[in-house]
Amino acid sequence: MSVTELAWATTPNGTKIAYERRVGSAGPPILALHGVLVGTSNWVHQVLRLPQFQWLLPHLRGHGNSPPPMPHQTIEEAALDVESVLLAERIDRAVVLGNSLGATIALALALMRPHRIHGLVLVEPSLPALAGEEERERLRHSAALVRELLAAGRIDEALAHFLGPRLGPNWAEKAGQRRLEEWRRNIFSTPAWIDAVLAFDPGPVPLAAIDCPTLLVYGAETQPGYRRTIFALADLLPHAQIAEVPRAGHGAPVDNPDAFNELLLGFLSAIEWLPSPG
Repeated sequence: MSVTELAWATTPNGTKIAYERRVGSAGPPILALHGVLVGTSNWVHQVLRLPQFQWLLPHLRGHGNSPPPMPHQTIEEAALDVESVLLAERIDRAVVLGNSLGATIALALALMRPHRIHGLVLVEPSLPALAGEEERERLRHSAALVRELLAAGRIDEALAHFLGPRLGPNWAEKAGQRRLEEWRRNIFSTPAWIDAVLAFDPGPVPLAAIDCPTLLVYGAETQPGYRRTIFALADLLPHAQIAEVPRAGHGAPVDNPDAFNELLLGFLSAIEWLPSPG
């Protein structure tokens, strides 16, 4: 029997997006938003090891079973997409958890729909507006390079641009065939999402108005731009705390799930989002 089941939500523009929900859980809801390329496997170690929560895992556009990104896709539109999952499940409020692109979308949801958020866990959001021009240029270069490679049909070279630095030269062997096929589909949405991230700049005043408990997480071995973003956000968000995950890079929930899950449970306990004993 599968741990999750596939469901569908209708977005504000009438499009159906896919999401997964954990089978048989009636605990407090957690809306978990994945990063670009990786899909919902971003949260495999949390869904499997923390069954006491009602896990909801949207497939962001261009990933899994969801349609491609919208023309001129924005982060704000993505936030409304994932809100539609809460509406489909008749959930008023959730803890929202995001990694990379997913954390950026989670932040936008908190800005646009604060009444939906009981707490935020942001794992290295991609926010070049806070990280500085060096990070902006890195992302611009990535989008241009990947577009060029995809146009030439060099799909695995496009994947290697993202996965080689993290998984090493034998990244394809480490991925496994099933995940590799998923990534080969997802890679086509990556440039559009990078464009969306580059265009997203909420500004300091709206960020200072976010009034929910927030845990900002980064990996001890992550890239400097993501570390800068975390500390810049901590200066702007009024209820934020920072946590470092040892032996982890940009994908801490997968890189070191034991340490990440311990941090997550501590945060959820502090904001009283754990199911009652018995």
